[in-house]
Amino acid sequence: MKIIGKSLFYALILLLFTECKPDFNQNADYKDITVTYGLLNPKDSAHYIKVYKAFLTDGNAILAAGDLDNISYYDQIDVSVEEYINNRLNRTLPFTMTTAIPKDSGIFAYNPQVLYYSTATLNPDALYKLKIINLQSGKEITAETPIVGNFSIIQPFSDIASFLTSNSATVKFRKAPNAVAYDIYLKFYYIEVNKNTGDTITPNGIIQWKVTRVRSEQSSIEVLASLNQLYTVIASRLKPNENLTRYTNGIECVELEIWGAEENYMIYLDINEPSSSLVQDRVMYTNMKTSDGSAYGIFSSRNIARKKFKLINSTNNAAMDSLLYGSITGHLGFE
Repeated sequence: MKIIGKSLFYALILLLFTECKPDFNQNADYKDITVTYGLLNPKDSAHYIKVYKAFLTDGNAILAAGDLDNISYYDQIDVSVEEYINNRLNRTLPFTMTTAIPKDSGIFAYNPQVLYYSTATLNPDALYKLKIINLQSGKEITAETPIVGNFSIIQPFSDIASFLTSNSATVKFRKAPNAVAYDIYLKFYYIEVNKNTGDTITPNGIIQWKVTRVRSEQSSIEVLASLNQLYTVIASRLKPNENLTRYTNGIECVELEIWGAEENYMIYLDINEPSSSLVQDRVMYTNMKTSDGSAYGIFSSRNIARKKFKLINSTNNAAMDSLLYGSITGHLGFE
């Protein structure tokens, strides 16, 4: 499972401590507040759940946030996920603590990063219930999610990226079970080589463009999009460099990705979208449940469908020539 860079955990922590709340008492007794983030994907070979605790301090909050002991439970909690089929418990998946997954540095403690993981294969037809038990206090936190099932891309039909030379293209795909919305992305894979030394500077360059988001629960979803804007996106991400020669990373260097999101995840994303309003107060959404309301976060699921396309010239299609010589990307040094 890919861990999102600006995780929901940090957003929740910031919301917890930056919102103006008249009844907030800095001198109140400590209350254990748990923040959890987990997204299940049946295609993943490993599943990760992040569980952290909020904290209060009389000193420098930034320094305190950098102390892992202030925000991590380590082995003080038991994390598991129960699998239910037809409303009956089928099995319990234990999640083991690990510090083996690195994380970028930041204000919050990051080395090591504490996660809980399982390598179990998930059943797309099952309901999964998260259970976190604090072994010291006995506090129990639960959340549940159905699994977003597998789905497929129907259109574009051809495996040639001819849509890059058309004004508009149709993206069509089948509904993913338990998904309510979809994010559509185009990816472009490239390589950069130093002209003088022949060394590969960028062996696995990726440019990712979010085409659109669509909400639908129809059996098949159809979207009309200007996929040829990928050239403009490439030009905006790469700068001309006379010391570099650029190449596509293989013939199949364009990839269409569609992510399907479960309802709880979609609600969270909607609430936390960047706002242009002067009023920045937001409702905090969580599907975590505990007896005293001291748990926040999101436990949900998503799934992905992918299709790769060849960036080549063919009949009535000059997609490769457009990259090499076109007015938008011709100055970027692709060969």
